[in-house]
Amino acid sequence: MPNQLKRFVGISVVLVSGLALAGCGRTADASPQQSATIMEQADISSLDSTMITDVGALETVNNAEEGLYRMKNSTTVEPGLATAIVSPTANQTVYTFHLRKGLKWSNGDALTAKDFVYAWRRAVTPSTKAADAYQFLPIKNAQAIEKGKLSADKLGVQAVNATTLRVTLTAPTPYFKYLVASVPFLPLNQKVVTKYGQGYGTSAKKTVYDGPYTVQNWTASSTSWTLKKNPNYWDRRHVKLATVKFQVAKSPQTALSLYQSKKLDNIVLSGQQAAQEKTNPGYLTYPSGETDYLAYNFNHKAMQNRNIRRALSLAIDRQSLVDDVLKNGTKVPTGMAPADIAKNPKTGRDFTQDAKVASAVAYNPNLAKRYWAKGLRQLGVNRLTLNLVCYDVDTFKNAAEYVQANTEKYLKGLSLKVNVQPKVQAITTMQKKQGYDIGFSNWIASYPELNEFFQLLNTNNYNNAGSYSNAAFDRAYTRANGVDAGSATRRYADFKQANQIAMTDQAVAVLNQGQIARLNNPQLKGVTYAAAQGISLKTAYKTSQK
Repeated sequence: MPNQLKRFVGISVVLVSGLALAGCGRTADASPQQSATIMEQADISSLDSTMITDVGALETVNNAEEGLYRMKNSTTVEPGLATAIVSPTANQTVYTFHLRKGLKWSNGDALTAKDFVYAWRRAVTPSTKAADAYQFLPIKNAQAIEKGKLSADKLGVQAVNATTLRVTLTAPTPYFKYLVASVPFLPLNQKVVTKYGQGYGTSAKKTVYDGPYTVQNWTASSTSWTLKKNPNYWDRRHVKLATVKFQVAKSPQTALSLYQSKKLDNIVLSGQQAAQEKTNPGYLTYPSGETDYLAYNFNHKAMQNRNIRRALSLAIDRQSLVDDVLKNGTKVPTGMAPADIAKNPKTGRDFTQDAKVASAVAYNPNLAKRYWAKGLRQLGVNRLTLNLVCYDVDTFKNAAEYVQANTEKYLKGLSLKVNVQPKVQAITTMQKKQGYDIGFSNWIASYPELNEFFQLLNTNNYNNAGSYSNAAFDRAYTRANGVDAGSATRRYADFKQANQIAMTDQAVAVLNQGQIARLNNPQLKGVTYAAAQGISLKTAYKTSQK
């Protein structure tokens, strides 16, 4: 789906940590008027859960709204408005969710199963132009509706009664539990949306809420806004902060100064700051769910030569890249998927450890020289000029120039040209598969699911930037999403095999897995970070102890 390309952008949706900021002093102070001030990196665009994609809006909405499930940690969901985690029936294609009784919107209206039906139908209606409409494709008839072939009332979602929601999928979808914990799948109050029409979500007053907080004093021009504890929220007794202020601080240095002067309790650090603040007692880092990689354009003869691809990869010192160039806590990857995306269903071990191929990320200049010489002989040339396209994002540009310096240093006869292009232009270049030999790309998952990353290497997938194709990989990938979709163990094994095939084949050169670095006031406890939702403050509280 074209809309998926938004996630190639490095500043896109933040994934995963589930990291709880715990410590001594676990009991909140007795004051009922606790507050916290949180940095936001940019202005937010909307409060309409069907329409937003920017991380700031996702963070705000996820603290003011709640869906069927919530993310408990990086790979685990917990009940939200639903009473329990559902086990699907009918060959794992039917989910029957039971809502908690007495649910209310912040305006006092009853919240029922019909609010989910309305919201999801609205999202798949083509005229809505919802950015994340593709996420509904696992639901029966969603694809036909999005193509305009069926009306939205044919979507496989039904309000059996006020507290029962039945969802029918086209096929077993193991990651559906993550979808219903995400922003696009939140309910909507039809009466309020109809009242404001296109104005819904354009200001705090033109929005209604069902989560831990309500939003106050926000419009599209706001540089700060406030969350206020929602008295109608079903689990309000566990919400300790009376107010939370979000403050836009676009300059990392300004944010750090505000944190140091105790005017902000939680900030995001830039790369250089992350290196400098590692010893700060409030420092923390967690995976962002991002993989940065070089996509070889397999339409070019030189890139079809595995020895050339091996040589390029072996000439890159990834440890030096993350430590000396990026300096933002990013880590050396082990394969296509980053850490904290999936765990072994039998052992609990992280996928990155189970499926790693050490040779795919090794640094060995001498071996690189041998593969390079062999590859040149096979191509019948003694020199090679390659064009590396990357976005005009500083971290991408710096990493691309580092790759350029490393590879040209060790690979005799290589001239690697770095072609920095505006983001949209670079994406278009890679979509057309012309005008480049190597594309510097990245992917940030919208939810913790291996398929998010391995679809990037499936033959003819829209997001396969280099047109990589391997029959053995495709078979493993197809099994994972087909005959083995209903078995967590077999599906995990399929993806493990797919990763090992692709990495051994040097399908792409993975460079680093992203991290988010923050400073958090040690007195602010109970903050968590979850899939595609940024910072979560439902269980946050202040304590006098550090």
